[in-house]
Amino acid sequence: MKKHFTIIAIIVAVITIGASIYIINKDDSFNKAFDSKAGLRITKEKQLHYLKKHQDEIKNFIKSQNSKIESVQIDWEETQWNQVGNGTPKGGGDIIDVYGRFNNIENSGWHVMIDIPEGEFNIGAMTLVNYLSVDGDEFE
Repeated sequence: MKKHFTIIAIIVAVITIGASIYIINKDDSFNKAFDSKAGLRITKEKQLHYLKKHQDEIKNFIKSQNSKIESVQIDWEETQWNQVGNGTPKGGGDIIDVYGRFNNIENSGWHVMIDIPEGEFNIGAMTLVNYLSVDGDEFE
């Protein structure tokens, strides 16, 4: 009888310890979800700060698209972070979309995509998305 009680006590102890470990790990993953969101916000803030430090490169890139462009205005409030797909489960990576106007024309617009492979900026690999436009028409 004493052996049975010892075996049952050991089984209960193992189950209790296992359940405790499971609950602790479950809480950790719950907290990590919030930490990763905070980390993502910090990352975006750092990336936006980096872009603002390199805004002259962005402006020069836009100016290089058309000799009639004399000034470039960046609308930082419209900056977007996106993921691109390439048909694989991993995806194509992360990008930042930057928008703005040029020559102080209210209805003008441009859109530049900046690739962020492995979280590192490649400011030299900017791509003009679509075309420079005024009132929705291509600027020539």
